[in-house]
Amino acid sequence: MARVNWKKAAPGVWLAAYWVFALLYWEGLLHKAVFGSFEAECLYALGFSVSMGLALALAVSFLKKGRFAVNVIASLVLAVFYGSQLVYRFIFGTLYSVAMAAQGGEAMASFWRELLSTMGEKWLWLVALFVPLAALGMLRRFLGERVDYRARIVLLALVLAAFGATRYAITLGGDGMFSDEAYYTSGEIATDQTARRFGLLTTLRLELTRGGREPEKVEYYIPAATEPETAEETQTEYGENILEIDWDALNAGTEDEKLLAINSYCAQLAGTKKNEYTGMLRDYNLIVICAESFSTGAIQPEITPNLYKLSQEGILFKNYYNSFPNTTTDGEYALLQGLYPDTGRSKAVSSLYASRESYLPFTLGNAFRQQRGFECWGYHNYEGSYYGRDESHPNMGYQMRFAGDGMTFTTTWPASDLEMMEQSVDDYIGQEQFHAYYMTFSGHYKYDTKTNALAKRNFDAVKDLPYDNTTKAYLSCNIELDKAVGYLMERLEQAGVADRTAIVIAGDHFPYGLTDKQYSDLVGYEIDAFSKYSSSLIFWVGGLEQPIVVEDYCCNVDILPTILNLWGLQYDSRMLAGTDVFSDGTHVAVLIDKSWLTDKVWFQTGSGKVTYLVEESELKEGYVEEMNRLIATRFSISADILNTAYYNYVFGREQVTVDRLGWHRK
Repeated sequence: MARVNWKKAAPGVWLAAYWVFALLYWEGLLHKAVFGSFEAECLYALGFSVSMGLALALAVSFLKKGRFAVNVIASLVLAVFYGSQLVYRFIFGTLYSVAMAAQGGEAMASFWRELLSTMGEKWLWLVALFVPLAALGMLRRFLGERVDYRARIVLLALVLAAFGATRYAITLGGDGMFSDEAYYTSGEIATDQTARRFGLLTTLRLELTRGGREPEKVEYYIPAATEPETAEETQTEYGENILEIDWDALNAGTEDEKLLAINSYCAQLAGTKKNEYTGMLRDYNLIVICAESFSTGAIQPEITPNLYKLSQEGILFKNYYNSFPNTTTDGEYALLQGLYPDTGRSKAVSSLYASRESYLPFTLGNAFRQQRGFECWGYHNYEGSYYGRDESHPNMGYQMRFAGDGMTFTTTWPASDLEMMEQSVDDYIGQEQFHAYYMTFSGHYKYDTKTNALAKRNFDAVKDLPYDNTTKAYLSCNIELDKAVGYLMERLEQAGVADRTAIVIAGDHFPYGLTDKQYSDLVGYEIDAFSKYSSSLIFWVGGLEQPIVVEDYCCNVDILPTILNLWGLQYDSRMLAGTDVFSDGTHVAVLIDKSWLTDKVWFQTGSGKVTYLVEESELKEGYVEEMNRLIATRFSISADILNTAYYNYVFGREQVTVDRLGWHRK
């Protein structure tokens, strides 16, 4: 038996030991900071980290000169990469994907205060990232030596063994929806879920190798017809919220497989029924406010009395959920277009931006303009070029005004919602009937009095509350929104139109600037994976004698079809992912990771946990699986409608194609 020459093997052993240690250390640090715990699924991350560490050692071993310098440079690059992910997570609540990195310059220009402040607060985590470099210094005399070719052969064998064993282990759980295999092979980008399972570097590898690739085709699921109505329910037939579409003619006009598939899907759907609430608010004015980081926690009777008043009157939503942990453009897109965003997109080329030259007949601005003939106004108290709102929002039917383009503000980051309201109401208040849309800014992270001018402005009103300073600053920012709402209500009353005006206020996403503990303290209960996204949808209706209570589960995408139905506007419910809450459709609150909640079951995709709200025996067989297929279909059809500019095709407008990097005309 041949004896091992340890003297010759030592450089290869030390090199492999360093890189395996370094990657396991960085992954462990990331998991602790981001996910807080180590679960069984982390074993995949361990296996891939070992194989990648061995692969890095093998690559460096081929260098004839400068081996130690390369080790140092590679370690610095990786430490900075992991550090950038940690800082992004501390600020935005999620990790960033490869696609999001394209927006780095724009984010730096706008978030540099938050970046510096967060780095100062989390300095210990960032310093800890450089521990492997200290170990590297101690191993210098070993890592600069030449690696024997036989050690390279062993390293290659170990790389293949570690990778192969880990990859095989993933397949053992099957390839069903939300399985580990599905996350590993999916064309969609789910950075947090993938990083939790497989590690950050493996996630980077998967995103780079599948970058630009279309997500795997999801077979559209056509839900079974709803249960037959009772005799009492059929006494009044309201018809359906659908348009007359000649599907045969549309099919004859294209050979595009995706367009044909969408046609087939929509044609087979029943569409949701009109109901007793259809057209109830036909003669009302409508003001929609997408409020930055707005949540139930922002509603305090003494601190934000105007928001509180509106939340207690009108249409009361008891089970409304905000689908999004962050990313304003995705929450805004779901609210304005009634579709789920294409989750493979970055903020820089978001679904909202990608739709900017597609025909959008169902957005409120376009629907009111085309069907009722009156002007619609839109406002945002930041730069119109940020996220491309100066292109996307006019395309949705709004005459837009932005900071520096029609409005000026005393502060820039963030700007005052009150000042925006004061500069805008005169545009529409004198019209016979009007619709206005606002995207607010005052509630924006970071919540402290050093970097946030509005947190400082209103801090005296919250300084004695029993919360930490970050939570107080969050409330302080939302006082500015409350002032804006108060001013708006005053102007409506003065104009004598308050009793025929409705105000809808929805958050774009969860207030990611608060930790789970801070938000739990604010709302008064311990939040979990579901309750974290439980939110408040304000739907105030002036002159309504008694509140209308909605018990059904719903979320961002359901707001648009509900409004279209209440105002009696024509739309096709088969072409939206959301559902009118007063209709006979399937009512479900959906989170962006495709977790969902109904009055029967709560399903969490990350863990596969099923929480039954009724006896399992009361559910029809396969209920959870059918709901998973329904949700997957709604995400897939939403992305396909966007990326094919489907409405252009259906309604005979100039056709455009929209790819995952932007758009181009045919």
